[in-house]
Amino acid sequence: MGGMGKLPSLKEMYPKFAEEFEKTKPPSVLERVTPEAPPPPSFCLPRPDGWWRQPPYSKWIQDRGREPTAYELLLDFIIGRAISSPKAMELASSAPSRLIVYEIEHPQRGTEFVRMFLNPTQVIEGPPEEEPDLWIKMNYYDFVPVLGGEISVFNAVYEGRATILGNTTAGLDQYDVMTAILGFEIPRPRCWPRGHP
Repeated sequence: MGGMGKLPSLKEMYPKFAEEFEKTKPPSVLERVTPEAPPPPSFCLPRPDGWWRQPPYSKWIQDRGREPTAYELLLDFIIGRAISSPKAMELASSAPSRLIVYEIEHPQRGTEFVRMFLNPTQVIEGPPEEEPDLWIKMNYYDFVPVLGGEISVFNAVYEGRATILGNTTAGLDQYDVMTAILGFEIPRPRCWPRGHP
């Protein structure tokens, strides 16, 4: 065995390996993506004064002489649109009792809280007194096109402008009712059937 010498370490054999290896790696994902959020869609921007007097909103929003609060907007939506939709009423009555809280941020008025109960349907102004099944936080000018049927509530969530916390099935129950009010129906996933607690 006498002729074999000690093998050099990898560090000795390749002194610049770490340096050269770093050059082969692509830039990190954080360096490759744009750090700025994309601008919101045009229908999610502040609207001109009197927008609630223009169709399609004028068909269901009561004109109070000023821009409606989040509470007034949701209440008018339920009274002006939901009650006239038999499918929405059927879906709302088939769900277990749910408390959904909307935390709506208005650029001038600040945070507005609206509570909506499904089955029985009720809209109440103010922060919750009990733990909600679902908490939805979004900008007022994202909330308006959601109720107007211009976008889905999930558009704002997927684009990072809204947050949904809580029971997934409560969110699906609310989504089913909203889509029925707007005149279409999205099939439910089998893992979360209607009426599931």
